[in-house]
Amino acid sequence: MPTLVTGATGFLGRHLVPLLAGSGEPLRALVRPGTGADWLAGLGVELIRGELGDREALRRAAAGCGLVFHLAGVVAHERRDLPLLRAVNAEGVRAVLAAAELAARIVHVSSVAAIGPAPGPDRPVDESHPFPAFAERFVYARTKREGERLALEAAAAGRDVVVANPGFLLGPGDVYRVSTWPVARYLQGSLRVHETGGLSYVDVRDVAAALVTLAERGRAGERTILTCREGNLSHADFFRRVGDVTGVRRRMVGLPPRAAILAARVVPWPVRSGEVAAAAHWWFYDPAKAERELGLVTRPLDETIVDTAAQYR
Repeated sequence: MPTLVTGATGFLGRHLVPLLAGSGEPLRALVRPGTGADWLAGLGVELIRGELGDREALRRAAAGCGLVFHLAGVVAHERRDLPLLRAVNAEGVRAVLAAAELAARIVHVSSVAAIGPAPGPDRPVDESHPFPAFAERFVYARTKREGERLALEAAAAGRDVVVANPGFLLGPGDVYRVSTWPVARYLQGSLRVHETGGLSYVDVRDVAAALVTLAERGRAGERTILTCREGNLSHADFFRRVGDVTGVRRRMVGLPPRAAILAARVVPWPVRSGEVAAAAHWWFYDPAKAERELGLVTRPLDETIVDTAAQYR
């Protein structure tokens, strides 16, 4: 039976699709009109052109597929982006669930953002962490949580749905600079400010491999954090690590959250105030479940940083 991948041309999709293509099973991808996808065709992937909101295209893409990897999503952080975020990150999940065969296994790729930030840097959280009420104001996290809830509700109703919660992706091949842009900006010297808070970093290649294993072993109705145990880093420690690994050392200025948000509103920053407000928290996570149940092993973070930086050197 064929396998369908949405979001195949994105950062994670570019690493997942070759792994799936290597299995020899038929593979399809739902690709937006106008998006370059010759490399997918070169791997023998059947291309179905259409948006997540195109029910007919999605129905054709999912027809007969026994396995669906739903990767497609939008990353944005301003309140004005909420309609788009909801349309893709939440309603897009509803559309995939409606189009997929009832017996298909669906691997829904959510985000650690849907779990919410940890109480502090010394308390990374796991899959059981209740989403903090204050995090509802972070529009990306809110819509990823809404989409995840639809997936888990479908599982509760009997559908075969598993949820993956990747950390903040680094590595080679981020053609749209969705998540590796801080490394690029640091190397260019155009990002010289950071704030309190931190993120949980993980290599995109390790997440792609873990998704294949999750499709085989994951339990329906459960979510699994996919991140690197050594990847929980404050912003200050992360940029220091990038400098140490690459040999490019920039003087970074730390700002308290309120000052950083104000600065993002009045000074042309690489980031907007909504993203700064979210990043001021501790998005730290414990991958113990994936290590125990999937055998997750992530490569050294320094190796990931080297390979991330190489595409911008």
